Amino acid sequence: MQRIPEMGHARRCATALAAAITTAPALANDCPGDVNGDGVVQSRDITALLGDWGGPPSEGLASDIDASGIVDARDLALLLQAWGACPLAPLWATVIEAMPDPAVVTNPALRAAIEATGLAWRVRDRASGIEMLLVPPGSFMMGASPGDEAAFFGEFPLHLVTLSHAYYLGRYEVTQREYEAVMEFNPSWNTENLDPELNPLRPVESTPLDWAGVFLSFTGLRLPTEAEWEFACRAGTSTPTYAVDGQLLGDLAWYSPNGRGMTQPVGRKIANALGFHDMLGNVWEWVSDWYSSKYYAESPRVDPTGPEFGEFHIIRGGSWYAPDSNVRASFRGAIPGWFVLSDTGFRAARTP
Repeated sequence: MQRIPEMGHARRCATALAAAITTAPALANDCPGDVNGDGVVQSRDITALLGDWGGPPSEGLASDIDASGIVDARDLALLLQAWGACPLAPLWATVIEAMPDPAVVTNPALRAAIEATGLAWRVRDRASGIEMLLVPPGSFMMGASPGDEAAFFGEFPLHLVTLSHAYYLGRYEVTQREYEAVMEFNPSWNTENLDPELNPLRPVESTPLDWAGVFLSFTGLRLPTEAEWEFACRAGTSTPTYAVDGQLLGDLAWYSPNGRGMTQPVGRKIANALGFHDMLGNVWEWVSDWYSSKYYAESPRVDPTGPEFGEFHIIRGGSWYAPDSNVRASFRGAIPGWFVLSDTGFRAARTP
């Protein structure tokens, strides 16, 4: 391991995070079917579309939803798919899918909560190219899962936490390709041994906290809080992992028994019920909180952001090198922010 001089990002993290959560960001309707621009797809939009039906090509015509140069049945079909109120989209993002896909967000309660926010579900951050999914507000029991014999003292007490704001989180861990595109270098140790086309799709690692922080600062992104990370990881479950329907840990995660001694391309394991991949395994993920074994007993119950200061920072989720006892939703790793580890990377978050 190599010691990296700190650049002060870690100590500014709590202040920046509080500002990001409490500042009302710019949002805009993103709804291709909203032909007349009133924020709702309804009968008036059908009337406007039919008025342009089959007419001569017109670049930028709102009713030409598929941008084919002519208004036809394909445009009508797209309009009907978007029927209803238009979701709001952050100005920093491009919408990929406005409404949650039931095949991806398999938890019905979470799917309803996402829709209730009025925000677009699946977006791409313009500055970094990172695909992000919306996590809705909600409450959950944070800490050691009931009956989890692997839990240790830092995971107690189990306590109720409420996240009062929706947030976006990377669908995957930040990849080597995404990191290098912004930073113009790749610090990763795991850069060989796979098909050359797959290596850039592995998670970036060997990033001390400040190197992750510089990437996030350049793109306007941030680290999730520990509570945000665990809520997204659990995705409505209360068990040590997010496995359901007989799934095994090896179906969800790259970890010591199946990790092959190195990282793997992101997204190859089964996602959780919110659609996130590799929340367990592959690489440890930095979160924004300082570590304290006593924090759970005294933390705020709404939007906790961790202790004000500390000696170690928290990493979550386990890695390709970790044993199964570490690859759990509640496990809290703690290391100095300057550590450079070939199994530690990060996942990006952003406030809408």
